[in-house]
Amino acid sequence: MIRIQRLPAQAAEAALERIGRRGLTEREHALWHFGGVRPIREPLPPRPDRAPNFTAYKCEAVKTALSGLFGTKCAYCESPYAHLASMEVEHFRPKGGYIDDDGEFRSPGYYWLAASYDNLLPSCIDCNRERKHFHRTKNGQRVPTKSGKANRFPIAPGTQRATRPVEMANERPLLLDPCIDNPDQHLRFYADGFVEPATSAEEDQMSKGRATIDVYGLVREALVSERRRWAILVEAAMQGVLTADRNVRAHPLDPDMVDQRAIAETALAFFVQPGSQYLAMTTTMVSTFRLVRAAAQHYHLALAAWNNTKTVEDRTALVERAAVIQRIRGDVLLEQKLVAQLFKQASVPDF
Repeated sequence: MIRIQRLPAQAAEAALERIGRRGLTEREHALWHFGGVRPIREPLPPRPDRAPNFTAYKCEAVKTALSGLFGTKCAYCESPYAHLASMEVEHFRPKGGYIDDDGEFRSPGYYWLAASYDNLLPSCIDCNRERKHFHRTKNGQRVPTKSGKANRFPIAPGTQRATRPVEMANERPLLLDPCIDNPDQHLRFYADGFVEPATSAEEDQMSKGRATIDVYGLVREALVSERRRWAILVEAAMQGVLTADRNVRAHPLDPDMVDQRAIAETALAFFVQPGSQYLAMTTTMVSTFRLVRAAAQHYHLALAAWNNTKTVEDRTALVERAAVIQRIRGDVLLEQKLVAQLFKQASVPDF
């Protein structure tokens, strides 16, 4: 899951505000039926005696807008769905009812948001529907678990759930909204495809990462496997760049080696394009790669200078570069297995 800036979608918003057969928009219908809020319309239609069918969100304009906004990927797990199944338009706050803290279904739900574009997100079937899956643990165990959001919308313990629009400001949801929250403050992805709650002040304050992983099933076995397959491709591209760096160091005047490195860098850049899948994991990996690559390049430059001059100054510079590498190797916020693999590919020795 990555942060996405929700942009205006005039066609989708206009479609959601279309007047229905009762002379009301779906939002007006819901507010009047459930909340007793009369619309400002002349002449005023009769108050609806039935709840709306909640169908406005299914229109093509909404689907087109959400697909474009998220690049035909699930807002939660970042899996591409266009070639596999139809996108499901998901209500972040459930429209018809919600599961309370006791596991009971309560209705109505967030009826006033059923036709609100800001409450809609594109989802794959497995993130949206509650189904049985095998979930993976950090040590690789398979655990049969139900996941998928359906009508679940947990809030922070001891806080009040909103039952009408004016109470929204005081509600504290535990699920991450990629258009409002910063998922990278709550989720930590690894190159083996696994994800766990981040070690951060934000996650300590409110465990949105844990709730999001559990509700959407972000560690379901098939999803972890798909992320791992993608990570293998990313690792191969990173290794290609580091191999090219080594060739340029060995043959600095050979234009073919320089071209080879440019091609390798372009291949790696493909994986961090805005429309690429699993960007949360990929950007974390590539960020680690860039840190390791820079440290390795500085180390090799310092080593070459020291081998050439044997001066005290160059010896000091080499020691300083080695110390930077040691700090990276000891950084608990970095995935050390990946760090070790990259330094080895960059021909940096253990010291």
